[in-house]
Amino acid sequence: MEHPPQTSPTPAPTAPPPPRAFTQGLGVVFQVSGCVLFLAAMFVCCGSSLLSKEWAEHTDLTKIGWTNYSAQRALTICVAAGVFFGVALATVGLGMQAEHRRAAAMGVILTLLGAAFWLVHTIFAAAAARSIFATILAGALTIAFSVLLALAIAAEREMKRNPPGIGHELLPAGYKIPYSHYHEDPPEVRLAAELQQRRERLAVQQKELELLEERLKKKLEEGQQEKPS
Repeated sequence: MEHPPQTSPTPAPTAPPPPRAFTQGLGVVFQVSGCVLFLAAMFVCCGSSLLSKEWAEHTDLTKIGWTNYSAQRALTICVAAGVFFGVALATVGLGMQAEHRRAAAMGVILTLLGAAFWLVHTIFAAAAARSIFATILAGALTIAFSVLLALAIAAEREMKRNPPGIGHELLPAGYKIPYSHYHEDPPEVRLAAELQQRRERLAVQQKELELLEERLKKKLEEGQQEKPS
């Protein structure tokens, strides 16, 4: 007796990814990278003064560097640039996540400027300052911004292939802004709604009590009528 051939179950169709999923994901990478760079630069700026005045000023660095560009000035500019690029990366990343049309193009411009800036200071740290630590740090930032540049170019191409609709970032008419991530309404509105629900439940319970009371009265009256005179 021949058995019917067994057919493998067809896999359930999976939902296609969002049209600009890569750009949105890259926005998260930009935000994380920007926050890390901003916090690191702020820590260097604010934490250096806790050690000593001489270490914070580094007057000996004025004698190291190029003709009109000393290592002390380069260090100050690099710390300020770290703060700027950190905030700028986080801002552009937020725009990418919101699918703003110009966010990917701004990401390309920003990362290109960052890669060029840190490349120049990598050369400065290696040739003029001759600091291994500064060369490694500036080189790492150059590589990081170069990788972000390549990713930003890919996001810009994706945005050009499938641009978002005009005005998609605007809230529709009548949109209600939620009070928080957990509740849409403020506490006063929620309390008023809860009180109204309690009143409705109490009204239902009152009607049930009245019905039970009427039934009890009828049974008592029937019992009295059935008693012999």
